Amino acid sequence: MTIQSPNCCSIAEAETVEEHCPRCAEKGKTVSLITVGSMAKTSVEAHKLARRSYWLCRNPDCSVVYFAPGITVEKAELRVPVNFKEKNYDGPVCYCFNHTVASIRAEIQSTGRSTAQTAITREIQAGRCACEVKNPAGSCCLGDITRVVRAVVV
Repeated sequence: MTIQSPNCCSIAEAETVEEHCPRCAEKGKTVSLITVGSMAKTSVEAHKLARRSYWLCRNPDCSVVYFAPGITVEKAELRVPVNFKEKNYDGPVCYCFNHTVASIRAEIQSTGRSTAQTAITREIQAGRCACEVKNPAGSCCLGDITRVVRAVVV
C-alpha cells in the first residue's frame, strides 16, 4: 500500500497489501477513496464508494478500473477516459496539465522530441499538480508520459 504525501508526486512507502482484480487477476496498485470518488460519475452507487482503500487494475483488456473486496468500478462508470485502458487513444495522459497522446505525437513529429516530461516536472516542482484527484491512476503521470513518448518515437 502506498500513501500519498502532501506532494502528490512523491510517494511514502507504507505496509504492502497485495490484491488482485476479481475479473482478470491482475495485481492491483493501491489508490485512495479520494481518487475513486473524484473519478466516479455521480450515478455510481454509494456502496461502491464506501471503502477507504481501493486497488487499480492497469490491465488494458479488463473493464475494471478500481476494485475492493466485493466491489468493482468499471471504466464506463468514470468521468474521464482512462489512458491505459483505451485502444487507439489520443486523449490526456497528464490529466493535470492536459498533455495528450495527440499533442505529444504532434510535438515529436514537428520538433523531433517531446518537452512534456520537462514541463510536467517543472509544474510538480512548483506544487501545481493534483494527480490524486485528476489522474485515474491516483498518482503521478510521468511513467505513462515516458511510455507514450517511447511508443511515438518507435
